[in-house]
Amino acid sequence: VASIKEMKKIAKSVSKFATINDVAVAMVTSAILKQLKEHQTRMEGEWHPGEGETKPSVWVPGRVNVTVPVHLHGGVLLPGESLGNKIGAFVTNVPLQGNVSSLDKLASVSAALREGKTTPAPLIAWLLAKFFSDYAPVPIAKWVMAHGNAKSVAVVSNIKGFPFKVHWFGRRVEFLCAFLPLPPGIPIGVVLSSYDGEIALSVDADMRAVPDADKFGDWMLEEYVRMKEESGIAEDDS
Repeated sequence: VASIKEMKKIAKSVSKFATINDVAVAMVTSAILKQLKEHQTRMEGEWHPGEGETKPSVWVPGRVNVTVPVHLHGGVLLPGESLGNKIGAFVTNVPLQGNVSSLDKLASVSAALREGKTTPAPLIAWLLAKFFSDYAPVPIAKWVMAHGNAKSVAVVSNIKGFPFKVHWFGRRVEFLCAFLPLPPGIPIGVVLSSYDGEIALSVDADMRAVPDADKFGDWMLEEYVRMKEESGIAEDDS
């Protein structure tokens, strides 16, 4: 997608508090808006009215809920801890906004995420998930996980990888990309992961919501290009 340095510059162009994760969520919301509009167009084209039938419609809301995973120790693993045992999450309500500039959308998304980060939601989510997974029967645990996401339409994660190239059995690893298995009840999962100073993107989605994940990813990249152009960052600056 881009270098870490470049994406940080885009984030800081709207606020000193904005982060790479804010950029990622703004990219996702832009793709969600385009996906909903595509569903609208497809449904209108495929609908053949029958007697007494009501024309179906796809509602495009002004805001949607997005889940953001958070490491409770800031990504630092304490002695004796495994990688996945301190991950919480919070749900934030972000704007879709199709009639504003990309940087204005990024600023709105950043403000919404910043508000969510200041709440105890990640810790509460981790405690509840641990309790139900450890003590509740499997059917109940699955039901809680599927209904405890506040109707989020996507989960967006940012994974910090090695800042340098690593080797595996004597061979240099040129590329690493993380992916996110879809949590129960959430149709879209997006991961921005870094490796050797570069950021990669992956999309996992329920085909009923996102029939073409590659196209969804392209929409995200188009939004990133618009943010880069509006921020005035040149190729040489990155």
